Amino acid sequence: IVNKDFSEGIIEYDIIYDESHPFKYDPKLRPNKMVVKFKDNNTVNKIEGLSGSFSFAIVQNNQQNMNYTLINIFGKKLFFSEPLVDSLYPYAYSEMPKLSITKTDEEVKYMGLKCSKAIATLNDSAQHTFEILYTNELSINNPNRNTPFEEIDGVMLKFSVVLMKQNMQIVASTIKSMEISNDEFILPNDYEQVGEDTLEDIFELLQ
Repeated sequence: IVNKDFSEGIIEYDIIYDESHPFKYDPKLRPNKMVVKFKDNNTVNKIEGLSGSFSFAIVQNNQQNMNYTLINIFGKKLFFSEPLVDSLYPYAYSEMPKLSITKTDEEVKYMGLKCSKAIATLNDSAQHTFEILYTNELSINNPNRNTPFEEIDGVMLKFSVVLMKQNMQIVASTIKSMEISNDEFILPNDYEQVGEDTLEDIFELLQ
């Protein structure tokens, strides 16, 4: 159970994979946690894999109106920057299939928070649906701006994504109110800027 209505903190999620989808490396090397930090309506989503030798983060800085994709692969630190433009998704979501979201009137308690339920359908296929649980009891404005989930007007605690061709179910496991440094949401100065082609090559390598 968490204190409600805080606007600064951390959410940890478990990542559960669709095991029917092949993965070119040892499956044990895949990330199994995602961490989201939030403050002043800025967010950073981070996952790590390959036994810590790979990390991937999406930073949304609303004051700068910028989105940064940060990749650290075997110590090589790279970033790709994009302006936050309404209805335009960051590159990281480019492989996400078309998503249709139907909100329901159903409400459930999850981790002590009142959540609404929605059903998402991928590529208009009834065989590919998943449940979204989201809450308005955490104070982040428009938390899904510039994502395929922008219709969801709350913080998602259970949902699914397709990232690097892997189907991942993302389920919140810990929610904590805590102070977050402003440095989490700015571009680190030891990262080197790359273009979309390089980003595409890296994603291809990791699939």
